[in-house]
Amino acid sequence: MINSSKKNLISTFSSIFTICIVMIYVTCYETFQQDGEPFSIRPLTTITVRNNNDYLLGIHCKSEDDDLGFHILKKGELYGWKFHVNLRNSTLFFCGFSQGQDNKGVFDIYRAKRDFYRCRNCTWDAKKDGLYGYSNLPQTVVWFFKWLK
Repeated sequence: MINSSKKNLISTFSSIFTICIVMIYVTCYETFQQDGEPFSIRPLTTITVRNNNDYLLGIHCKSEDDDLGFHILKKGELYGWKFHVNLRNSTLFFCGFSQGQDNKGVFDIYRAKRDFYRCRNCTWDAKKDGLYGYSNLPQTVVWFFKWLK
């Protein structure tokens, strides 16, 4: 009889403990969301590419894990995405650019070892002669990639 009571008490305690852990997890998950994104110990990074040319600019960006697809930007249009840099600090996004059938080049748009401290909101301007990369503040040109054609 005593063994049965102990088993019931242990079972009840285990159930209550499990429910408490689940409730704490759900509460913390909801509390630590940023802009609809799950909490991360790494800051959220935003990449924005702006087409400042009179022609349609094709852009196709990828990382080791993600293919962001092909997009066409009209003059003045923006294309962007958000991500968290991995803990190994090896996150890399590269983009291919084109004007019609002309390949304008493939460039490293975000390389964690280069850009982690340079910007959280990384801005790139596609201009007549190439691609200009800016730092956060002061907003100065830090990188320049010349178009192939």
